[in-house]
Amino acid sequence: MAAITSTGLGSGLDINGMVTKLVAAERSPSDTRFTKREASDNAKITAFGNFKSALSDFKGSFSALSQSSSFQKISAESTDSTVIKASALSVADIGSYQMEVKSLAQNHVVASAGYADPSSVVGTGTLTINFGTTAYDATTNQYTDFTQNPSKSSLTLTIDSSNNTLTGIRDTINKSNAGVSASILNDGTGNRLILKSTDSGVKNSMQIKVSDAGTSGLSDLAFDSSSSKMTQTQVAKDALVNINGIDVSSPNNTVSSALKGVTLNLLQAQVGKPVTVNISRNDADLNTAVNSFVDKYNALVTTVKSATNYDTKTNTAGILLGDSVVQSGMSQIRNTLTSVATNKGSSIHSLADVGISIQKDGTLKFDAAKFASAKTSDLSGVTALFSVMGRTEDSNVQYIGSTTSTKTGNYAVNITQAATQGSLEGSSISFPLTIDTSNNGFAIKVDGGLSGHIALTQKTYANGSDLATDIQSSINADSILKGNNLNVNVSYDSSNNRLVIRSNTYGADSQVEITEGISPLGLNVGAGIVGVDVAGTINGQSAVGSGQFLTSTAGESSGLKLIVDRLTIGDRGSINFGRGLIDQLSTKLDNLLSNNGTINARTSGLQTDLGLITKGRALLDTRMVEYQARMLKQFNAMDAFMASMQATSTYLTQQLAVNNKSTN
Repeated sequence: MAAITSTGLGSGLDINGMVTKLVAAERSPSDTRFTKREASDNAKITAFGNFKSALSDFKGSFSALSQSSSFQKISAESTDSTVIKASALSVADIGSYQMEVKSLAQNHVVASAGYADPSSVVGTGTLTINFGTTAYDATTNQYTDFTQNPSKSSLTLTIDSSNNTLTGIRDTINKSNAGVSASILNDGTGNRLILKSTDSGVKNSMQIKVSDAGTSGLSDLAFDSSSSKMTQTQVAKDALVNINGIDVSSPNNTVSSALKGVTLNLLQAQVGKPVTVNISRNDADLNTAVNSFVDKYNALVTTVKSATNYDTKTNTAGILLGDSVVQSGMSQIRNTLTSVATNKGSSIHSLADVGISIQKDGTLKFDAAKFASAKTSDLSGVTALFSVMGRTEDSNVQYIGSTTSTKTGNYAVNITQAATQGSLEGSSISFPLTIDTSNNGFAIKVDGGLSGHIALTQKTYANGSDLATDIQSSINADSILKGNNLNVNVSYDSSNNRLVIRSNTYGADSQVEITEGISPLGLNVGAGIVGVDVAGTINGQSAVGSGQFLTSTAGESSGLKLIVDRLTIGDRGSINFGRGLIDQLSTKLDNLLSNNGTINARTSGLQTDLGLITKGRALLDTRMVEYQARMLKQFNAMDAFMASMQATSTYLTQQLAVNNKSTN
C-alpha cells in the first residue's frame, strides 16, 4: 500500500482513516469468498486423502484372498518334533499317521591304511570312483557286486607326480566337487585318507577302482569286489520309517514321496516309540484374512460416512456430501460385494453364501461358523468365489494361468495332438558287449545343446539294462548339458535289441541327435524324431501349443493357459474360469486409486483451484492498491477544495467586517 501523507488539513476530516475503512470494506467480500473457497478446498483434499487411504487399506486386505493357495493351506504337526518334523503342501491328504523312525540314512565312508605323513607318496595312475549299490555276502559280509546309480556320473582322476601324495589326492578329489569329500585323519597310529560320499543312501555307495602307473601303490586305495584295500568305516544306509504299519525307505532323512504333498524330516531313530503326525486343514490364516477384509471395508464405510453424512441436530453437512466421485466409487464396490457369481457346479454364488453379509448401516458382518461350513462342503466353490481360478472337468487337463483379457466363462477343451518328447532309436546290438578305449566315446545334442566328449566306463556288459543305465548316467553328468538343465532318459528296447534315448522335455524344441557315434552301441551319427507340441482348441477356437502348454489367443478365453497330459486326446470336457470377487474389486479400486483415477483428478482440480485463489488474492492486492490511491486522490482533491472554500469564507468575512465598520 502507498504511504498516506498528512491529509484533512483543509477539511479537518480523518481522510487516512476513512480511506483505510473504505478499502477494507471493498476488500472484505472477496476476502471472505477466497477464505471460504480455500477452507473448503483444503477440507475436501483432506477428506479425499482419507478416502483414498481407506480404499488402499481395504485393497491391502485382498492379498491373501486373491490366491487360491490361501484356501488350501495344510498344516502338519508332529507329536514329537525331536524325532520327526513335518510340513505339508495344499495337495496333501488330510489324516493322522502313526510313524516310527527305525533308522536314519547314512553316507558311505571308507578309510585307507595309515601313512607316516600327510606328504607321503601314495602312487600314480588313474583313480575312478563310481556311485551305486554295493552287494555284500550275508555270511562273510564281503563285497560281492556293484550296480551303478544311473543318476550319478563316475569321477575319474589322473594321479601323477604333481598330486600323488596323501594331501595331493585329498585336494584333487575335493576340487572335483563330484559327489565325494576327502579328508586326512590321524588316528594316533598313522594318517589315513577318509572318503565320504556326499549323498546318503544305499544307491550312493562308492566303488573305487584303481589303475596303477609304474610302481604300485595307488591300488592301496581300491575298494571294489576284486580288491578291498580300503576299510569301510560306515556302510551306506537308507532311512527307514514305518508309516501306519508299512516300512518306507529313503536315501536321505528327508522323506517327501511317501505321502502326497507331505515332507518328513527324520531327526533321530526311535525304535519302538511311535510318533503321530496329523495333517489337517489350516484355517486360521484364512479366517484372519477374511476378518481383515471385513474390518477394512467397515473402516472404509466409517470414513465415507464421516465425510458424506448430514447431521440433522447441528444442520451440518459432511464436506463430501453428494460428491459424485465418492458416490460412484462406493456404489461400484457395493455392487461387486452383492453380485452373484456364475459358479458352475457349486452352490456358492455370493458372499452371503459364505457368511459375509451386509448390514443395514452398510457394514459387513462375518459369520465364521457359516464360512467354515461352506469350506467343508465346497472348498472349490468358496475358492472360486474369491480368487481367479479355472476348474477343469478332466484331471489330465490343469489350469495354469490367465491374463487380464480372459473373460469369466465356461470353455470347452478339445485336444487334437498330444505333446511328445524328442527321441532317438539306435540300431540293433548284441551282448555280451565290451566297451574299451576304442569304442567308449561319443557326443550328443539334446534340445539344441551340444555335449562335450562323453566317455563310458570300460567294461563288459551282459545286458542292455545295465548299458542303458551307464549311458544315461554319463549323458546327464556332462557338464555342458547339466549346466543348461538338459537331460535324457535312456532305456533298452529288448524286443528290437536297441537303445532308445529320449529327451525329458516335450514339444517341437525337444530333440536328440548323435553328433559323434559309437557303432558297437548302435548309436550312429544322425538325428532322431523331433517332439511335437500339444495342439487343440479352447472355446472352439484354435489354441497355441508349446510343449505340454496350450494357450488360448482369441475370443473371450484369450490368455487362458492349460497344461495337458501327453496321453490326452479328444474332447476333454470344459474349464470353468472365474475372476472372483477379489479380482473384480481390485480392478475397480485400481481405477479409483491410479494416478489417472477419479480421486486424483478431483484432488488435482482442487489443487488447481487453490492456485487460482492465490492468484486471485494477488490480483485483489493490486486492485486494492489502485483503489486506495484513487480514493486518496479524490479525498485530497475534496480537502483542497474545502481549504480553498475556507479561505474564501475567511476573506469574505473579513471584507464584510470592514464594510460594516465603514458604514457605522
